[in-house]
Order: sequence, then structure tokens, then C-alpha cells
Amino acid sequence: LGEGEVFAEVALPEALRAEAGRYLLHPALLDAALHTLLPGVVDVAGRARLPFAWSGVTLHAVGAASLRVRLTVSDQEAETLEASLTVADGTGAPVATVDGLTLRPLSREALRGAAAAGGRDGLFAVRWKALADAG
Repeated sequence: LGEGEVFAEVALPEALRAEAGRYLLHPALLDAALHTLLPGVVDVAGRARLPFAWSGVTLHAVGAASLRVRLTVSDQEAETLEASLTVADGTGAPVATVDGLTLRPLSREALRGAAAAGGRDGLFAVRWKALADAG
């Protein structure tokens, strides 16, 4: 990540551009914008840092099909990585800002524990509720 800043341009493939307006911020664009973090994801101990907390997230515009991303990161030598993002559309108009994105390392023990649990302790679960007969 060099001097703590990364600039990137990301765009939806032509096949997805028509659906950009269906989302506040298209998930594929958000994912592509976050890929700018990849060079700093692994800490000095070789552990992967994953998104832990978001703060100061503001959406300024919706429906963008392409983005210009400015990512600023804190000291990469620290255990926790702090980042901020400024996102604009292709004309430079603001789309979103993220004042703080905290990435924390995932230990091998935590990963093994999650794998051993087999997803039984996941955050989400499917629960079906019977609906009254419409007839």
C-alpha cells in the first residue's frame, strides 16, 4: 500500500450496468473497491485481517456503475488495520465515504474452531413460519 494511500477505478461489467440503479451501491462495486485493501490484509505475523467494524459510513449518491476509490490506511505494522475510503463516480461526484473501517486478524484457532462447529453456531439460521391459508 505504499505511503498509506491507494487510488483505484472500478466498474461494473457491461452486462451488469443496467442493474446499477437497483442498488444504493452495487455489491460488485463495493467488493471491487474493497479489493484495494488486499495488499495490507496479511499482518506481520502472517495472519489475515478481516473487516471487523465500520464507522462513519455516508452514502451521497446511488446507482453508480463505475467508481473512483481513494483508500487511506494506518500503520500496516500494527495488529489492527484502520482504513478510510472516499468513493466518487466517474465524474468525480461523491458517492460514499467511510470514515473508519477496522480490520482485525483472524487467528488460526478461531478459524479451526469455526470449522469444527460446522456452522452450527452461525449468526444466521433459517426459521420457517407457517402462514395462514390464503383461501
